[in-house]
Amino acid sequence: NCFAVAEARMGAVQSQFPEARVVFGVILGTGVGGGVVVDGKVIGGRQGIGGEWGHNLLDESGGPCYCGKTGCVEKVISGPSLEAYYAGRSGENRSLKDILARRNEDPAAAETIARLIHFFGKGIAQVINILDPDVIVLGGGVGNIDLLYTEGVAGVLPHIFNNRLDTIFLKPELGDSAGVFGAALLTVDKG
Repeated sequence: NCFAVAEARMGAVQSQFPEARVVFGVILGTGVGGGVVVDGKVIGGRQGIGGEWGHNLLDESGGPCYCGKTGCVEKVISGPSLEAYYAGRSGENRSLKDILARRNEDPAAAETIARLIHFFGKGIAQVINILDPDVIVLGGGVGNIDLLYTEGVAGVLPHIFNNRLDTIFLKPELGDSAGVFGAALLTVDKG
């Protein structure tokens, strides 16, 4: 929520698409999380879990999650999950950065990045089908992969309800400070 509200009110959304009313902020890194901002306000929901898409079912091949469920988004496309997937295919432990760099000459790396692109598309399509945000801001280490803004976004289209994708995808502008700025904004909002 802190990331989403900061990028919506002070960062990428404010500077590049200020007319946006509905913003979904994604943290895609060691874990997977999200936040919903509507008209500049965080929508936490009745249980306070609004936007927390990281523990929605994406694909059971992700295996058991620490939350007690199986196949959560986080177990399929987080950085550690992708690294584990690669290790299972290649027998080697590599960082996601190395896997990405090797994707053109290493079949296991190519398969791992294809998995990321495919399941990113499916996971984000779930968000769009329910929320239909004006903007999605992608943060976190995995969210910084440029392919997500091209191949990843193209991978959303086959999984959304209609045949067009109007949602704007933005890179964050506030960097590691987004969480701090967002926490300050939420504190001020509570008055």
